[in-house]
Amino acid sequence: MSANSTHQTCNHPARDITIVALVSGVACLGTAVTTMAFNVSPLATLTGSGGAFIAVLSAGMNILNHIKRDA
Repeated sequence: MSANSTHQTCNHPARDITIVALVSGVACLGTAVTTMAFNVSPLATLTGSGGAFIAVLSAGMNILNHIKRDA
């Protein structure tokens, strides 16, 4: 890192971060139930639901960042 680089801190309220995390958890559980309905292995269920959690959490935080940046 250079001496002139800027580091952006997270200035989001805890409420917004909690909402994004809870939505990610619901998506994770929905994905787990859906993959279990297809009688796949437990590892595939964990992989799919974990991937859904990470994807929704990343997308939600990016959306939250854009909303707060433009406001």
